[in-house]
Amino acid sequence: MVAPIVAARAHRSNPGFSVRSIDMQQLGDTGSPVVVLDEFRVRGRPFPPHPHAGFSAVTYVFEDSESGLRSRSSVGDDVVVGPGGIVWTEAASGVIHEELPADTGRELHGLQVFVNLRSENKRAAPRVLQLENGDVPEWRSDAGDRVRVAVGSFDNVESPLVPAEPFDLLDVDLRSHVPFLLPEGRHTLVYVLDGRLRVHADGWEQTVTGGHAVALHGAGGGATFDVARPTHIVVLSGAPVHEPVLVDGPFIMNHRAQIEDAIARYRAGRMGRLAPLADASQQKAEGTP
Repeated sequence: MVAPIVAARAHRSNPGFSVRSIDMQQLGDTGSPVVVLDEFRVRGRPFPPHPHAGFSAVTYVFEDSESGLRSRSSVGDDVVVGPGGIVWTEAASGVIHEELPADTGRELHGLQVFVNLRSENKRAAPRVLQLENGDVPEWRSDAGDRVRVAVGSFDNVESPLVPAEPFDLLDVDLRSHVPFLLPEGRHTLVYVLDGRLRVHADGWEQTVTGGHAVALHGAGGGATFDVARPTHIVVLSGAPVHEPVLVDGPFIMNHRAQIEDAIARYRAGRMGRLAPLADASQQKAEGTP
């Protein structure tokens, strides 16, 4: 196994919106297929409907969130998941969507991940997958460790949410230690929300504190995560995309021509339409509850 690479998070905030972002450039290719990793807290509606294309936009709602998540898209979905739920939007060829707290006046605490798609899937039809809290399977140890399998699998526990390309998203509460596989041909990214994590893998030992992420990759080996006190982590694992990556705002493609094509399709309305939500005064005037 290659030595693990650790990246810190940076914090930025605006009225009603706070985000802690991992600098994926620090991780280089070892972060692939993840392009964006943000832990966020939001109130209200800071962002209007906006386009995405070429990747999957994933929002996982942490269990401590005051609010659930409402996710609307131009493919016709308007779904709400509560704390502990997940919405996986495979933007692919292009979709307009909007996400906001489902409960007015309450804070939404979640994780947003942009997962790159291979070129053959960048022009597929978009789709939206979701799981509510009670549908996310869990693994538990006798020591009190818990793994919520939002996407993918862990120790024969499998999520019913199946994206176009294999991926694992595990929400882990550690009390002792848990072994994790490092499958051949995959990259594993571990984000520590709070606590202090010790990673042991193929002779390497690395301590990762809250607010940092560590990227691991090997050749079919394993790693052990252990803690001296309760620690909350998220484990993301997927096959790297060995293709050129060009990020331009809400689009992730391989080449500039694909970006220009996505922009043209968006402007022409070929990614669909999503009407803005009426604000509270409009709803009252129209008699909408």
